[in-house]
Amino acid sequence: AFVLVTEILGKSVRIIFSTLGVCIFFAIGYMLLPLFAYFIREWRMLLLALTVPGVCCVPLWWIIPESPRWLISQGRFQEAERIIQKAAKMNGIPVPETLLDSVEIQDLNTKQQQAMLLDLFRTQNIAAITVMSLLLWMFTSIGYFGLSLNTSNLHGNAYLNCFLSAVIEVPAYVIAWLLLRSLPRCYSISGTLFLGGGVILFIQLVPQDLHLLSIILAMVGKFGITAAFSMLYVYTAELYPTIVRNMAVGATSMSSRVGSVIAPYFVYLGAYDRFLPYILMGSLTVLIGILTLFLPESYGNPLPETFQEMLQVKGLRKRKLAINIDLSKKNELNENNLITQL
Repeated sequence: AFVLVTEILGKSVRIIFSTLGVCIFFAIGYMLLPLFAYFIREWRMLLLALTVPGVCCVPLWWIIPESPRWLISQGRFQEAERIIQKAAKMNGIPVPETLLDSVEIQDLNTKQQQAMLLDLFRTQNIAAITVMSLLLWMFTSIGYFGLSLNTSNLHGNAYLNCFLSAVIEVPAYVIAWLLLRSLPRCYSISGTLFLGGGVILFIQLVPQDLHLLSIILAMVGKFGITAAFSMLYVYTAELYPTIVRNMAVGATSMSSRVGSVIAPYFVYLGAYDRFLPYILMGSLTVLIGILTLFLPESYGNPLPETFQEMLQVKGLRKRKLAINIDLSKKNELNENNLITQL
């Protein structure tokens, strides 16, 4: 659903949707969780009460249109034209009957590619980006869910701490929206990860009797990691071309679910040392924040449609140029050695 709306909306609206739209409503649902849990103490009934409302989303299958970008990438031009014309009519914008002439269709057909999951590793550069993205999502998810699940171990009322953990996400999403509007993606994500990870590492220095300060630091750490997590969706969608964008976001999201599965075991380590979960989560968060600086920058670039356009992203361009220079130097050296031997 996120990829679908990302491909339909324009750049400015896309950022608002990804942060203040999806994430704010996620935070509202998170705030309702301790309220439901307070009144419904039996876990089976609580799970049922939380999942049944999801049935209301089923009719959206027939309401939300398909992505015109994806349809064009699959060669289904007439369906894409119908959706665009319907959207223009609803918005009161005049649009010609034929959006794509025969020359443009022929050009798009030549660029048409069929993609599969292995295309996320088709070249050395793309494979490196994919591996780093998988690690970025996984470690960020460990920090996010680890702090979320650890709220019951904080001093005070467990329901109130869970509610505070949800409330702190609202300003985090607002800050993420502001950062995405004006600053490069890599620096924004890395900076918020450094903030979250650094603050978490400081918790071990807090005296045991200062419970309030520990809670504040845990919430500030949650603030930084949450802001970074919300920006990952936008960054990943902007990095990959249309034909594999859904697979890329799906694969990285799956990696984050692996992190969410591992996160409870980090929390359980608190039985041996109450600071050990914070040390591990903080160290991993700072480490992945450093790794983020080596990823290419997508700020200010249009959504790529093909792998060729993806390779034009800042960072990949330099890497590709360096590889070409190295190859040319090697070829030149081989030619010189051959001439010397002759």
